[in-house]
Parts: sequence; structure tokens; C-alpha cells
Amino acid sequence: MPPDPTSPPLAGRKREALANDRNVLVAAREVFSLHGPEATIGQVAERAGVGVGSIYRRYSTKSALVRALHVAAIDDLAQIARECAEGAKDTEGTAATGQGAPSGAVETFLRRHILESFGPLIISSGEHPPATPEVDAASAALHEALERVLATDREAGLVPSTFTPADLMLLITHLRPPLPLPREQADALHLRYLGVALSGLAQAASTVASAASAPASPAGATTSTALPPGPSWEDWLAMWTSRDPGVAADG
Repeated sequence: MPPDPTSPPLAGRKREALANDRNVLVAAREVFSLHGPEATIGQVAERAGVGVGSIYRRYSTKSALVRALHVAAIDDLAQIARECAEGAKDTEGTAATGQGAPSGAVETFLRRHILESFGPLIISSGEHPPATPEVDAASAALHEALERVLATDREAGLVPSTFTPADLMLLITHLRPPLPLPREQADALHLRYLGVALSGLAQAASTVASAASAPASPAGATTSTALPPGPSWEDWLAMWTSRDPGVAADG
């Protein structure tokens, strides 16, 4: 979880404890990425270079650690999204080919997820986080950040208006599956398919723009390359978090 730059400096012990906690969460993400739901607290402790007891003093159960890991992952994605949205304002767009300079905020966001993280930030830990106020608050912040990313690219004609924040989260899971390959080869394949996805999004955006400026089509005519409306954020939360049926989260 990235530190809040607006927060006042912490005292020595608190700063050390926070650093240790981040270290444990990073190690946990790496271990769960490698071993899946069967990963153990012992493996996390070994990766983090701390004792098992240190983790249990902070997280009473494996489930508690997994819940903290999920919230940290949402926070990390939101921070990356905010940075990409801000950076896109100062970057001139290029063709969405998946090579060279990123063409927009969506491509930058997805490339960073592929190239910078040890493994998928949203990992398969065998559990869905419960719909706690903490999870919902983090999810709402992520939703807002992703909307900024998409708004930037919609204005630039890189993605259609029907491509949603939930679409973007689901695309992440498709673009970064674990592969039995060296990191460099796996990254090359992930980037290859990112280029394909971006080309498709740009084509869909272009189709919508062309249709808007063209004469009205005959009744019943459809555009085969138009992208249908994607899932809502509530749909994504229902897939990703565990909540009672019929209970919708804010954001």
C-alpha cells in the first residue's frame, strides 16, 4: 500500500512497524501469486524475512492477512490509476500498437500492471474479501480513479464510452495470467495481447465516432464492431467481493 504523501512523518517505531507491514503484504502477494490458495503463513514469513509470530501478532489468522492483502491491492491499483490519468494529460497520444510510447492512460495503466508488479495485484487467494467498510471505501476510491483513466482516453478517442471500469478490472485478469515461462517471455506475450486489446478498443471507439457523424441507418441496422455496454462497478464488486445478495456498495 503506498504511503500517503499528505500524512505527517511518523515516529521511529511506528515508521518501522509500517515498513514491516508493507514488507509482509508485498511478500504475501508474491507468495500467493506463486502458490495460490495453498500458500502458508510460514512461506510468507520466510519471504518477508520475519518470524511467523510477527505476522500473527499483526494478523490473527490467514484470512485476516488475505483481507489486508486485498485492500492493499485495491489501494495500489488506485494509486497507479491516478498516476496514469495525471500523466496522460501531459503525453501526446500515439497509435495503440502496444509498442513504443504508451498511447493513453489505459495503455499506461495496463503496461505498468504487466511490467512493474511481481505478479497480478488482484491475486487468487482462494477467498473473496468480505464487503467491509474498509473494502468498500478502497473500492470506491479505485472506481473513481479508473473513471478518470477512462475519461481521459474517451476524450482522446482511444476507448468507447461503453468500456467501463469493471471492464478494465476484468481485462487485467485476462492480460496477466500466470504462465510457465521466464518473466521476460511472459511479459512479451502479455504485451502482445495488450496490443491486440488496445487495437480493438480503438477500433470500437472509431466506429462509434463514425456512426455518430454518419447519416441515420435504416431501422434495425446494427454496427457489428460496436462494443456493447460493459458490466457495472456493482457487477464487478459482486464478482470480486463476498456480500449478501441484493446489497449494493457505494461508489
